[in-house]
Amino acid sequence: MKIAALDLGTNSFLCLIAEVEGGKIKKILSDEMQIVRLGQDVSQTHRFHPEALARAKACLTDFKKTIEQHQPEKILAMATSAARDVSNADELFQIGRDLNIPIEIIPGEKEAEITFFGSISGLPMDGKTRAVIDVGGGSTEIICGNKHEIFEGESINIGGVRLTENFLPKQPATVEEYQKLKDFITQEMKSLTTELKKHKIAELIAVAGTPTELARVTLGSFDPEKIDGLKLTQKDLKKWFDQIKDLSPNERVQNFGFAPGRADIIVAGILILLTVLEQLGLSEMVVSTRGVRFGVALELASRNKK
Repeated sequence: MKIAALDLGTNSFLCLIAEVEGGKIKKILSDEMQIVRLGQDVSQTHRFHPEALARAKACLTDFKKTIEQHQPEKILAMATSAARDVSNADELFQIGRDLNIPIEIIPGEKEAEITFFGSISGLPMDGKTRAVIDVGGGSTEIICGNKHEIFEGESINIGGVRLTENFLPKQPATVEEYQKLKDFITQEMKSLTTELKKHKIAELIAVAGTPTELARVTLGSFDPEKIDGLKLTQKDLKKWFDQIKDLSPNERVQNFGFAPGRADIIVAGILILLTVLEQLGLSEMVVSTRGVRFGVALELASRNKK
C-alpha cells in the first residue's frame, strides 16, 4: 500500500511517501522536510501565530504537489506538541481540509508509541532493548522497548522551541541562563530517566532535528545513509555546546553551517540530549533519520486492516 505520512511538528514539517507491506516499510518514494516553526509563541499565547499558520499553509501546499505526483492510497498528517497546546487548532485543521490532507492531533501517550516503532522500523529483528529519544520543538519523547512491545515511555513538554523562547530569548546567553536551563531539563527528565534505568538499555536511538542536524554539520551534507548509525557521544555533545554557546544564531550559520531554522534552538536540543545521556549513564547515542512520520505510515497501514 502506498501511503503519505506527514509529521507536523512544532519546528518542522515532514512528508514521507512510502510503500508499506506486512507491517513494514518496504520502499521510500519521497521524504521531504521544511522548517515551519508552527510553535512560534505558543508557550506564551497558547494560540497559533498568524505567521506560523501562513508558513504551515505554504508548506502543506508544497507537500500536496508531491502527494499528487505519487497518488498514495492513504494520507494522514499527525500534529504533535504545539497543536495540543493551542485554542485555535481548528485553523490548522481547516488548512488540511482545504488541501484534502486529513490532520489529527496525536495524544502524548500515542506519540511515544508512534515515535518508537517508526524509529526502529529499519533496525534488525532482534530482542535488544532500545530507548528512543525524539527532541521536538515543543516536547521530547523517550520510549524504551523492543521490536514487540514498549516497556516505558512518556512525552514531556520540553523541546527546542519551547525552551529557547522561555530560557534563551537572547543569544548568546549568559552562563547563568544556560545553567538555569540545564537545571530545568535535569529536573524535568529525572523521574522518567530513573524509571528507564530499571531496564537494560542496549542502545539509545536519537531521532529528529537536533541529532540529525549535528550529524549533517559534522558530515558536511545531509546523506541519510551516512547519518543513520552515526554515533554522538557525551564528549561530542559537550564539545558542540562549548563551540557554539557564545555565538549568535547567525554566527552558528556562518561558522558551522547550521540551518537558519535550527541555529537558535540547537543549544537547547543539545542540552536535552546531553542530560538524558548523563542521567541514563550512557556514553553515546546512535542517530537515526527515522521517526514520527515512519510511525504514522505504519499506524495508517494497520488501521486499514481493522
